[in-house]
Formats: sequence, structure tokens, C-alpha cells
Amino acid sequence: MPANNQSPTPQEEIVDAIESGVADRIVKVFREAHPADVSDCLKQLDDDERAAVLYKLPQELFHELVEFLPTPDVEKHLDTLSSAEQLAVLDSMADDELVDLLQDLPDEDRPGYLAMLPLSKRLLLADLLKFPEHTAGGRMTTAYAKLDADLTVREAIENLKNVSDQAEILSRIFVVDSQNRILGKVLLRDLTFSPRDTPLADIMDSDQIAIQALADQEEAAQMIARYDMVALPVINEKNQLIGVITHDDAIEIIEEESTEDIEKISGIGGDRGELSYLNTGVMQHFRRRFGWVLVLAFLAIISGVVLIKSEEVIKDFYILALYMPMVVAAGGNTGSQAATMVIRAMSLGELTPGQFIRVIWKELRIGLVLGSLLGSCVALQIYFLLPDAFNPQNLSLVKVGIVVGFSLAAQVASSTSIGATLPLLARACRLDPAVVASPAITTLVDVTGMIIYFGLAKLLLAM
Repeated sequence: MPANNQSPTPQEEIVDAIESGVADRIVKVFREAHPADVSDCLKQLDDDERAAVLYKLPQELFHELVEFLPTPDVEKHLDTLSSAEQLAVLDSMADDELVDLLQDLPDEDRPGYLAMLPLSKRLLLADLLKFPEHTAGGRMTTAYAKLDADLTVREAIENLKNVSDQAEILSRIFVVDSQNRILGKVLLRDLTFSPRDTPLADIMDSDQIAIQALADQEEAAQMIARYDMVALPVINEKNQLIGVITHDDAIEIIEEESTEDIEKISGIGGDRGELSYLNTGVMQHFRRRFGWVLVLAFLAIISGVVLIKSEEVIKDFYILALYMPMVVAAGGNTGSQAATMVIRAMSLGELTPGQFIRVIWKELRIGLVLGSLLGSCVALQIYFLLPDAFNPQNLSLVKVGIVVGFSLAAQVASSTSIGATLPLLARACRLDPAVVASPAITTLVDVTGMIIYFGLAKLLLAM
């Protein structure tokens, strides 16, 4: 029990029930808890422990949890059920969640599950599965409410009674014309409190904001956030309403995209999957990291080539070795900062391709200010505070300070420019900007930093 006689949290109760191993207690606690809390606790268990807990659950309780569980767990548990039980689980799922499950299943398993569904549901799923997984169409649900524009409030309410059980969201109801094109939307609140003979056209708004089905899911999430929407209509190439993306889906999309960007910025590739960090296998972690690490390791050899070519400079002025790591690191840090800022701005839709020059010019100025201030501070440290023991060759501290100071200024300015340029170029080439971020930029500016540093040293110290 928690200290200070506090009541246990829902998560603590779930963990205690799981640890007890008593099926009746597990079922009781799971029924009372939110499925998301149950799912979070289950993800902390290993594969065998999760399977054992799920096996103890009655079918209707598993129905409530299935949309919150990782696909591998759902598939593994489905394999333990009879065909009738499998059908009951699949048929209980919302169409968008079922599509997500089917998209994540191995290709060879998908036809078997589709075959057991009713024809009407198979046809609906076939329409949804034709859209790629990470598009607006791949994330939409068809469980929404729509009304014809020529109805009265009374007729609209009667129509809604027929779909109230199926619609995932009723707070926003879309108004369409005879071609199923969006004319606007009406709030359930306005329907409820308007006179029954009021034409629907008098109380609806004219908001026709929508997204094409083949647009990227990240664009859909951005639109929901930008326009503060509860549901975003999805339309086909004929501008006909075919589904909606709800705000809870947008939150999931933003989390997925943010995680993907963070991992790519760190040089981690491949599909993350749905399992937690501890339950993801060592080899899967290895496969996702090894590629970039190997490529960047070989690229770093260029730094070694520059170092060898600068052997004479180091031998004549080996005090430079003291400040070389600082100059190189400053470039990596500021380059990564610039890349992060630009990638974030692009993700939020703040930058367009036509603003390329403005972005580079802005980051160049920021780099010059940062580099000049940093270089001045280090130059002053060299002149006033450098111990004699670090200068046995009795070099001019003024010259050394100038070399290091100018090198820092030039390195930081060039690094911020590179950090801003690479993501923009990646997007122009239809690559993911996050892929070229932190590790790649760090490796590149290491090389440029050493070229700048030893080039200036050779030029200035030999004078």
C-alpha cells in the first residue's frame, strides 16, 4: 500500500491484481479500470506474462481492451479463440481500429480474418484498406453522421436516431448536398434547442474545411490542431465526404510522428512497433540502430584524413590540440540546434519551400552572433587565463586567441547554416528531414570544423 494511507492509484491496483495471479480479482479490477490504464500496465509485462493474463479474461472484457492493446498481443490472443469468438472480437471493433489491426497483421494472416466477417463489413474494409496506412484515408473512420441540406430540424433528429448507435461522434454533424459534397456542419446542441420546423440550412455553418484521403496523416493532425476541430472530414478526388478523422486519432498521430522524428533525429530507423522499450527485443533495437551507426562511422574517417593532413600544423603549434574538441563540439551542438528548430517549424507548417533563402540567412545571422560571442569569450580566456604550462612553445597568445576565436565564429556560423540547409534540402528531395538531422549533421560539421580550424591556424600562426 502507498505511504501516508493514501488510496492506491488505478495503476497500482491493476499491478497488484496481476501480481496476485487470481483470475477473479484480475477480472474485477480490469472491469473497473480504464482500458488505457490496463493496457499501460500490461505493456510492462513480458510476452508470456501478458498472454497468461489475457487468457484469464472473459470474452466481453477482452472486447473492451482490444483497441488499446498492441497488435502482436491481439493476434496472439485471437489464435487461442474459436472462429465464433474471433468473429465476435473483430465485429465489435470500430472500423478504423479494425483497419489499423488488419494493416499491422502479417499479409498472410489478413485474408483469413477478412473471410470470417460479414460481406457488408468486408466491402467497407476493402474501401478503407485501399488507402496507405499513414494517409488521412488510412486513419479515418466511416462511423460519422451526415444530413441532407434540405431537411428540417425535426427530420434531421429522426434521421440521427437511425445512426446514433453506429456514429463515433455526434457532436459535429456534416451537412451534404445530393452529390455527398460537404456544405457545412451543424452542432447537435443547435439541433436540440432549435424549433423543429427550422430548415437545417438556417442553423448550419458554412465550414467546408476538409482533407484529401491521400494526404499525409500528419497534415490531418496539423489541421485539427490549427482549426481546433473535433472531427476533420476526409474527402475523395471528387470532393465527396467518405470519412472523418477524430481528435483522439489526431493525438495518436501527433505522438507517432513526434516519436518517429525524435528517433530519426537520433539515427534510429525502421518501424518502432507497439511494444514498450523493455519488451522490444535486443535484436530489433540492434537492427534499427546499426545502419546509421555504421554509415556515420565510415564518414567520420574523413575527420581522420583532415587530421593527418594537418599533422605539420599540430606539430608546430600543438597548443591547438587543447581547443580542437571545443571547436568541433560547438559546431555539432549549434548545427543540431538549428536543424531541430527548422524541422519543428516544417512539422508545424510554418515554412514553405519558397522561404529557403530566408531561413538560411536567418540561421547564418544567429550563428554569427553566437559564434562571435563564444569566440570572444574563449579568446579572452586564452590571453588572460591560459596557464604557461599549456604554452611551452611560447607562442603569441594574441595569435592563438585570434585563431581559436575566429575558428569558433566561423564554425558556429557554418554549422547553423548547414543545420538549417540539410532538412530543407531533404524535403525538397522528398526525403524525411529528420533523417538528415543530428548524427549526420554532427559528422559533417566535425569535418568542416577541423578544416576551418587548421586552415585558419596555418594561415594566421605562420604569419
